[in-house]
Amino acid sequence: MTVKQMKPVFIILIIYGLGKILLSCSTSKKVLDFENLPNTVHIFDKNYEKEITGAQKYLQTIPEKINTPSFSVAVGHKGKVIWSEAIGYQDIENKIPAHPNSIYRIGSTSKAVTSVLAARLVDKGQMDLETLITDEIANYPKKEWGFTPRQLLSHSAGIPDYNDLKLGGLYRTLCNCRNYTSVTEGLKVFNKVKLLYRPGSSFKYTSFDIVLLSAYMETVTQTDFLSLLNTEVIEPLEMKHTFADHSKYQKDTIVTFYKTRDNTYKKWPAFGIFNKKIDLSYKWAGGGILSTPTDLVKMGNAVLTDRTFMSRETNALFFKPQKLDNGELNPQHYALGWRSYYEYENEALNLKVWIVHHAGISKGAMNFLVLFPEYELVINASINTRTDEFWTFGNEVIALAGFFINN
Repeated sequence: MTVKQMKPVFIILIIYGLGKILLSCSTSKKVLDFENLPNTVHIFDKNYEKEITGAQKYLQTIPEKINTPSFSVAVGHKGKVIWSEAIGYQDIENKIPAHPNSIYRIGSTSKAVTSVLAARLVDKGQMDLETLITDEIANYPKKEWGFTPRQLLSHSAGIPDYNDLKLGGLYRTLCNCRNYTSVTEGLKVFNKVKLLYRPGSSFKYTSFDIVLLSAYMETVTQTDFLSLLNTEVIEPLEMKHTFADHSKYQKDTIVTFYKTRDNTYKKWPAFGIFNKKIDLSYKWAGGGILSTPTDLVKMGNAVLTDRTFMSRETNALFFKPQKLDNGELNPQHYALGWRSYYEYENEALNLKVWIVHHAGISKGAMNFLVLFPEYELVINASINTRTDEFWTFGNEVIALAGFFINN
């Protein structure tokens, strides 16, 4: 980067930082009250009464422990949603309780949703994972090397991440204030950046891999990504509370997103003082979907148990951790749109277990989707804030799953 290029970048970062400081100073923090939090149970299967009762008691302790206004969770087993519950407030100021149908940003868990769509296209013969992509994608110029859908799904295609962007892309990802009406329009955020390495030779996790894959899926099906997602995933699974950020009117069931610290809260800030809304439409497929834990458990159930929705062969293919060209397993045990650990250990579980999962961190939100294939068990949880470390939240989700695995 030249000196001339660096100056505008620094200006943007300084303005962004000053805006954050001014907003922080102008927004009063309020104290979170964890006494007598409201909770709503949406589904209760009496066949799991013992497990659910234990999980409910543990759930009561979580909001204060991790400093979140709300915690929403759902569990599925053998293809059924057996329990969902939300505790706390989706809107603190207006005292609106969180509900199992309250909608949260799911961040990078969007990648798992897009992966399910990709698997459906593979099953139908509409997409080949080994096809070399060169100049087929609209608004994405040909690079030094071609890459495949498999490499995009496993983050080994050489696509840049946020810190590799040019000035315009850097501004757009910091701002989150522009609405993109199509996937290909959103590619301008990163389409001029060269590949970072020869595809297959290394690994770099990035949302733009999956965004580019969504554009390729549009190319091979001649259908826009959001329509594909609705037709192949959302509608068949009756995921009635799942949609892409700013793709339609924002429903009043979307939670308010907060920044919390030391038992205080304030609304999650947009781009400093210059923008009042956060728009993630530039990365729908990789990090811009909104949903509920119940909807995501429905999806997990179908992936694990419904062979009319996804074939056993494709399911196994997408759950297998991918190796690089040198034969080494990638460092995150990343499969095709999922992380997959065959021998996962956690203090909340009494055994080693295979988990397939994806986590999401977004603006004022966290999400964690975990599948236990050997148990045909699925759990998903969302909060409307962010913890300093993901596993402060993630370990609580695993602990809740433990009530269903350990019994």
